[in-house]
Amino acid sequence: MTRANITIAILAVLILVLCVLSYIGAPLITGRDEPAIGTFIRELDKTNNGHKLLEHYLTKVNTFVKYRIGPYRDLKPEEQEKISTLMAGHLFAAAVALAGFLASAALFIINSRDQQPPVSRRKLAVTVAMVILAGTAIRLILAAAIYGNFDMQSYEMVADIVRHGGNVYAMTPRYNYSPVWFTILSVLTQIQIALPGVPFHFVVRSFLCGIDLLTLVVLLFIAGTCKLPAVRTAIFFYLSPVSFLMTGYHGQFENLAMLMVLIGIFMYLRLATRPVLKTALLWLFATAGMIVKHNTFYELIICLHSSIKRYWIKIPLFAISVIIFLSLFIPYWETGRKGIIDNVFLYGSDSGAYGVTSLFTLPELRYLFIPALFIFPLFLKGRDIIAQCLLGTLFFLTFTTGIAIQYFVLPVAIGVLRPSRWFLLYTLLASFLFLGNDNNNVYIPGFHLFRFNLVWVAVACWFIAEMRLDRQAAGSTIPEKAEGHKGPPIKTRADSFRRGR
Repeated sequence: MTRANITIAILAVLILVLCVLSYIGAPLITGRDEPAIGTFIRELDKTNNGHKLLEHYLTKVNTFVKYRIGPYRDLKPEEQEKISTLMAGHLFAAAVALAGFLASAALFIINSRDQQPPVSRRKLAVTVAMVILAGTAIRLILAAAIYGNFDMQSYEMVADIVRHGGNVYAMTPRYNYSPVWFTILSVLTQIQIALPGVPFHFVVRSFLCGIDLLTLVVLLFIAGTCKLPAVRTAIFFYLSPVSFLMTGYHGQFENLAMLMVLIGIFMYLRLATRPVLKTALLWLFATAGMIVKHNTFYELIICLHSSIKRYWIKIPLFAISVIIFLSLFIPYWETGRKGIIDNVFLYGSDSGAYGVTSLFTLPELRYLFIPALFIFPLFLKGRDIIAQCLLGTLFFLTFTTGIAIQYFVLPVAIGVLRPSRWFLLYTLLASFLFLGNDNNNVYIPGFHLFRFNLVWVAVACWFIAEMRLDRQAAGSTIPEKAEGHKGPPIKTRADSFRRGR
């Protein structure tokens, strides 16, 4: 049986399993209370492992009730049927996530080899279509079954403020981004109002699922330009548990920022014979990515540094990007100045449980990390813009002094274009963290043993491996021209999983 046929068989089984799970969990997806759900919970509670599992989800439900989150708002302890339904929803989402993870793990292993045998266009199209069907189904099932976490409640609050004409930055501390995202949320609110019965959290995550689909399309275009296997690219991104859990379970929008960067990269590669236009479009979309989520500003610096040699052009373009970003806050500055400064510019993620901050308890490290994000791109030597943008996200995750779990999706979309053993290890450990961490994540017993710092170790090793490749690429281009190299071309990029790069 060929690799392509095995891939199709696994995708077919995954789609079938998702159909069965959707049929069984239809009441949970539609939000109906059924006696069978309560019976299932009681029977599960009679087993030791089931009791421990239910204890966790009951704790989560009680926490959401305490903070008045979405459907948990005003829930009374005596409302056993509703509590059972909400707990069953979490269990159902865990089953869907686990099915997606197991299938993805098998697909990653099968398609991890560099040598991809040729397949017919028809089989290629069928495989990619099945990847899209399975990945979209996982995202939408999770989006329907689970309300989300505190961020989803924040999105609702922000959308309500915008709908009533208020200044978000003046009225809530729970918004830490540019006006772009709350503008999108206000549009999604109007869509939700026009579709009675469709919950807001489903509309938001369906929109983000669409963003993932667009990202996949762009990745496939880049893969075609760079002669990379289309099936592997589709599987490594769209069926990555990190990607589908971030979109379907959490509802975070880091992928929207990375989509802008990827569009810029595609334009830069596609318009190779038109240097001015390709550089202008790269700058424009990298700027858009920074505006969507400003914790990706280093990607703009990398794109400018990689595509433009003259500093008298780089610096003004970066300044223009910053001016555009800052100008978006002008309409809200008069009454929201304090909120903009405190909650956007001075916002810091959780620290102390990840990476350098778990080794050194020095708050001052933050004031070293932020300048380092500006300086690091200037030390990159290679000319491969994809590899350099990947290094930017890896540097961020390796040395950040504050972590939020959504940051782990940042290197996924670019990493699929430069897959390696370290990429696979990172994906595996990050997936374990998403599946097991009990802080607003899927909770599956066993996976909870994996902690944040295991992901950090994988990130650090991946970063070191990519830095070595960057130095090799920079050092191997000069001798061939300067010293009249006569033999086979010098390899500047290791494409072999066997070498772990």
